[in-house]
Amino acid sequence: MGEARIDTETTASGLGTRLEALERKLAGHGDPRFGAAPAEDARLGVVALPLSAGGADDAPVTRRAHEAFTAASTIKVYVLQALLESVADGRHDLEAGVPLRRDDQVTGSGVLKALRPGGTYPLIDVATLMIVVSDNTATNLLIDLLGVERVREVVAAHGWSGTYVRGKLQVAPVLGDQKPSPSRTTPRDLADYFARLWRGELLPAELTAVAKDIYRRQQFTELGRAIDYDQYSAEVGDSEVVIASKSGSVRGVRNDAGVVTLGARGAEPREYVVAVMTEGCPDRRFHPENLGAKVVGETVAAVLEELDAP
Repeated sequence: MGEARIDTETTASGLGTRLEALERKLAGHGDPRFGAAPAEDARLGVVALPLSAGGADDAPVTRRAHEAFTAASTIKVYVLQALLESVADGRHDLEAGVPLRRDDQVTGSGVLKALRPGGTYPLIDVATLMIVVSDNTATNLLIDLLGVERVREVVAAHGWSGTYVRGKLQVAPVLGDQKPSPSRTTPRDLADYFARLWRGELLPAELTAVAKDIYRRQQFTELGRAIDYDQYSAEVGDSEVVIASKSGSVRGVRNDAGVVTLGARGAEPREYVVAVMTEGCPDRRFHPENLGAKVVGETVAAVLEELDAP
């Protein structure tokens, strides 16, 4: 099974026991609606740390930090990083137009699939759609623009060694080919990405601000599900909790990672980097009350209760 640890200080406080229970819940144990998955198939991975602390490798909360999970749409954070690096290098311009062809439109989340082909959209808007509404068509447009090898080079250059970017999304394999392996990443890599981005270590200041603004507008987040987060109140500046993140979901998988700010309207807000990944959940529904989504939210609540304790 590989790594499954919680640092000793959090184990002593009971957080380790709570996360073990949440992993059992993820497997469907105790819920008669689902046939319980084998315990070894359901996995819950977590990395969480105060933004003011050290790096993700020194995070106070870690569980399966270096285990690879199906990335789903969390892989899009690495595409955004590669794009903004190319803008910083002068290879691309965020105001340049990107044409949308009928052949570019794919299924899954997003809005570009529903628009008439033939239009041209600014690169900044395509990137925003990729994150804010997890647009698969927008993601593929950017992968075409950058090249999947370039995205992989960026991942490797930053030391995100547990991450594999397969390529374009929702594209059927060529007849006779085996189904390709999904993109993979780890809680550690996602947490490291968000911690370094928020600290201004990955991009120039102007582009760091662009990335942060995009993540703050993401419309699909599980991180706030169990901490009384009101997304609309956060949008209009009337919330003590602000979340900037990227989620991801396929059948049996719910992930979310980003930065949670508590006391956002106070003089000393507290910022926490949290990455939660799941796999093997027997609830296959794309539904607001998906069991895996609920486990992600409850995990965040448990972790923040520990980290934000007086």
